[in-house]
Amino acid sequence: MRFLASTVAALALGLPLASHALDSVSDPKGDFLATFGGTSASTDLDVLGASVFYNPGTNIFTLTATLDGNVGSTATGLYVWGVNRGAGAAGFATSLGLAGVRFDSVILLRPDGTGAVAGVGALPTGSVIISGKTITANISASLLPSTGFANNLDYTWNLWPRDTAFSGTAAISDFAPNNANFTATPVPEPASAALLLGGLGLVAAYRRRQSNS
Repeated sequence: MRFLASTVAALALGLPLASHALDSVSDPKGDFLATFGGTSASTDLDVLGASVFYNPGTNIFTLTATLDGNVGSTATGLYVWGVNRGAGAAGFATSLGLAGVRFDSVILLRPDGTGAVAGVGALPTGSVIISGKTITANISASLLPSTGFANNLDYTWNLWPRDTAFSGTAAISDFAPNNANFTATPVPEPASAALLLGGLGLVAAYRRRQSNS
């Protein structure tokens, strides 16, 4: 049984259930850029949290963001995700001094429920889901081919909402994270997750028997 417990523990560590510090990001409330042309009334352009999940079984990235206000409160709002697939450049290093935000592809999500990968095309209908203060998009990794990274889980991400009523950097309200990218959280395949849960159940049952005896 010790062997089983050790095996289950090793499996748990090997499964993509485990996360690390950069799997998602929390962002302070009200931290609008000083260069933003809009006002703090655009709470739907203030990021509170952002995460990206990757499911290797379906080859789908799920991007989700939580804002301080209901998505769409700013009619001219736009939610821009930058992704570094291996050849990312620091596109805001000169204009905003942000050398840590690196990307070589951009995903545009709109408050009307539509979206697109810039230079590639529109996302299929239903890809973008809006619920109150949360906007989520499901994107096939086939739309984001690698430019150098060997694994889709090596891709890194950053979110910057914009108010398209303004131009240039004045349109950008916030960065999440502020001067860095973060990685995706892998989603376990059903068979692996079931194996892990089953193994943990056996260990728990064994411990209960040992306790009763």
